[in-house]
Amino acid sequence: MGSGASRGLERRLLAWQALDEAMPVFPVYALLFADAGLSVGQISVLLALWSVVGIVLEVPSGAWADTVSRRGLLALGAVVYAAAFATWVLLPTFTGFAAGFALWGLSGALTSGTFQALAYDELAARGARHRYAHVIGVGQALAVAAMTVTTLLAAPLLAVGGYDLVGWASVGVCLVQLAVVARLPAAPPVVSAVALEDADDPDDVELEPLGPPRQDGAWTRWRTALRTGLGEATTSALVRGAVLASATVLALQVLDEYFGLLFREQGAALVVVPLLVGLVGAGEAVGALVATRATGWSPRRAGSVVAVAGILVGAAALAGDALVAALALTVGYGLVQLSVVLAEVRLQDSIEHDARATVVSTSNVLAELLSVAAYVGFALAPADGVARPVLVLAAVTVVLGVLVARWLPPAVPAAPARSGR
Repeated sequence: MGSGASRGLERRLLAWQALDEAMPVFPVYALLFADAGLSVGQISVLLALWSVVGIVLEVPSGAWADTVSRRGLLALGAVVYAAAFATWVLLPTFTGFAAGFALWGLSGALTSGTFQALAYDELAARGARHRYAHVIGVGQALAVAAMTVTTLLAAPLLAVGGYDLVGWASVGVCLVQLAVVARLPAAPPVVSAVALEDADDPDDVELEPLGPPRQDGAWTRWRTALRTGLGEATTSALVRGAVLASATVLALQVLDEYFGLLFREQGAALVVVPLLVGLVGAGEAVGALVATRATGWSPRRAGSVVAVAGILVGAAALAGDALVAALALTVGYGLVQLSVVLAEVRLQDSIEHDARATVVSTSNVLAELLSVAAYVGFALAPADGVARPVLVLAAVTVVLGVLVARWLPPAVPAAPARSGR
């Protein structure tokens, strides 16, 4: 793993990512809603509420992560996460489910940019900035594995205790995540990527010392962080390009919502569909792992990877056989995941630390808006299956490969690990 100064931190960061997706309720919550009497329209309203809450709160919560303790926000996010699933168990009605989704959206907004900012700054503080790609890539692969395991566990949990046991088990996972958060440090100030790029020798750049607490009020500091982060995301050419590249490749993950439908259209039996989806998930995990070795790739090469991914997705949409489509998607979606990790690393490397979480949240909001646009496109597509809209999105992905090659910043040279501060 990393140096002695970062090894324990890396383990905790990996654990947080795995636990964030290890919820037994994930594969069955749609069934929970349906069995509670909700219509497809009502379930769609709940999902829309979830997205809207996340979009509205993402950037403001990112600014708070640049104002107050990031560890504190992650802890609050874990508690709210647990409250969301507890609400579903205790109040299994449309109102209760809506409240749970609102809480889930709040939790996601509190933790998304916050976690990445804390991880990057803490690793940099230990002279291990170059380990960020490893932590994120391996963490996402572990998250996929954790989701697979908990999906398999959902069946016996349902058999023993029904939806209530599945819900309370998910609450328990949130509390374990809270315990992991309690062992994370608060992110200190660190040197910015701009200073590293301007220095003749990155090893000579020292970390900024942790100064006394600022006397400004929290509201003033929040507004400053919000203004600084939004300004950096929109006016700095380097950061703006990284935001656009990261958001667009992240939005491509909407594809996985339609893989099962595509396989069924191509003749796969119902019991085979989950196996094919799992195969694609394995490709996603491999892509995240490969990304840890690809951090030095040029923007042109990264853009080519996105374009090839689009070609493979298009081939899957045109395939007449579900297994052939699954194999194409396994490679293509693995390349998408590789691009997601690579773009996130470049985004982090381009940001000055003062408003890191705010900038990341700006990228996340843009990705969410692009995802909603894709969902709308699928909804408006002719009702003759998903192959055609998947093919259209594949063509868009090829074009995005060209844009990513223009937007993505070059790699920042990795400095050797230091023994400490």
